[in-house]
Amino acid sequence: MKVSVEDSRTGKIIKLDVKEHHIIERIIEIVIKHMGFISSEQRSYALVFNEKELPNSITIKDAIHKFGLKEFDRLILWTKVIGG
Repeated sequence: MKVSVEDSRTGKIIKLDVKEHHIIERIIEIVIKHMGFISSEQRSYALVFNEKELPNSITIKDAIHKFGLKEFDRLILWTKVIGG
């Protein structure tokens, strides 16, 4: 299944081919690495679809059934500052 992820800070978009068993948290890690973010920054990240934050522990299959995610949809990578 193909989806795109847009960085809410820069507008940069990457396209990913994800499988139903992939966990949202792992997809976030891939996006962060691909976009060159430093993981030691005091930030946390979330994927948002249709203005709803996807729980990190669910799979793409769960997102399809619970949130209506479809092929070619766009997810937004939100960045949150920890403790601030």
